[in-house]
Formats: sequence, structure tokens, C-alpha cells
Amino acid sequence: MIKSQEEKFGKFKTPFEAEDLRTNLAQKGNYQAFLKTYSSNYPVITASNTSSFWDKKFDSLEKFENQDSMTREKIDFIISLLPEGKSKMLDVGLGQAYLEQRLKKLGTKHNLYGIDISKKSITRARKNFDGEFIVGDILKNKKIFKKSFYDVIVAIEVTEHIPPAKIFEFYKRIHNSLRPKGIFIISTPLNEGLRYSKINPSAHLREYTIPILKAEFKLAGFKITQMKTFFAFSKFYTLKKLLARLLRRWEANNIVVKAVKV
Repeated sequence: MIKSQEEKFGKFKTPFEAEDLRTNLAQKGNYQAFLKTYSSNYPVITASNTSSFWDKKFDSLEKFENQDSMTREKIDFIISLLPEGKSKMLDVGLGQAYLEQRLKKLGTKHNLYGIDISKKSITRARKNFDGEFIVGDILKNKKIFKKSFYDVIVAIEVTEHIPPAKIFEFYKRIHNSLRPKGIFIISTPLNEGLRYSKINPSAHLREYTIPILKAEFKLAGFKITQMKTFFAFSKFYTLKKLLARLLRRWEANNIVVKAVKV
């Protein structure tokens, strides 16, 4: 099956052809063949997600209220998906901590935990928020991933930084760390157009599609309960996102997925 698909899609000169194959197999529900495409033999996007790279990115604090309309709406939507009451919440790759900034502003109380590869990110988090925040690689650090410990785990703009060959290892860590019926929430870019661009400023390693996300979550032991797409309009945001829903003229630029551990 894989051989015939490779013949159809060519010899995979680019990582994007591999993602096209994954999308095709996911849409057909051919999960056995889909899983085989996560072999390290398949081409991947080359990018550097080192601590020094992200320290430069997070050199100074960016405030939630100064972000674009899509980012603000997305964070508020994620907050609406969190469990009611005080829960144990792990933010994987917390970055500028927009989620924590917003929760603090709203006065919402959760037991906060977080991990990021950037020392500057974690130093600021420790200074500004009550909780347990550690510097570490999410694929290597074991301290923060405590078995059946968290009520909710959030990964905002993280999965696109994980190589395909490592993504199910990441999902396994998340699954093991959640309590029964625990909630897993992610956001990731869509239709980013990396295949047509000469630059990759955010060091993304994946070009996700909705079929790929659905297949990955299913195979990783999660049941998706909510999905919402977002549009990155810089002007007339409210009007254009309404028109986008009605006319289906524009492609979505980001997606939030809420899933439950099964």
C-alpha cells in the first residue's frame, strides 16, 4: 500500500509530499499505512528549535493585550475549554505565557505547571506566576510528566515543532500524564504555506492538516470533542471572520483542538 502511494506521490523530494500522503491516508481511514509514514526515513523540514534560538525569540516580554486579534481570540477560546474550578494544568512549551497572563488577568485559579526549552521564558514565568515551571526539552524531560497527575494539558503552537517520527512519543507522554478523562488542548497553524516560502521564521517542522490531526489524536488514544478554526486577518477582523464563515472564501490559519483521554 505504501509503495503504491509513494509511486502516486513521487519519490518524496520534499517533506510536504510526505504530509500530502499522510493527509490522503488519513482521509481514507488507512491508519496502518498512515502510521508507517512516521518513519524517520521520510523527509522532514530542517529547522533549529534550540534553547538559544528560543531565548532570542523570547528576549523580551510580549503582553497578551498587544497581540493580534486572532491570538487573543484563540487564547480566550482555550480558556473557555478549561475545566471549571481549580485544576492541575500543565502548559507544554509555554513560551510568552499568553495563557497564564490572561488567566491571571481574569483572576482564574488553577494549579499551574509549565515547561519550555527557553530559560528566559521560564525565568519570567517563575517571576510572574505562582506555579511550578521548569526548563527542559519536552521529548527528554521526565520530571514534569507525572503519571496520571494532570487534569488538563495545553500545548499552544507546539506540535508543529515536533518531528513526525517523534510525535507519537510526545502524545504518549501527554496521555500517560493525564488523569482518566483528562483534557488535552492544542493549537497549531493551518495553511501556512511553508512549501511556497523560502523562510521559516518560527522553525516549524510540520505542515498540519485537519485530517492529519484527527488521525493522530485517534491513534494516540484521544477523543476529539471540539475543534475551532481561526483566521489571521490583520484588518476588519470581526467582519472578515464572519464573512469567512459564511462565504468560505478564505482558508483558516489556525486551529484549536480539545480532546479527552480514552
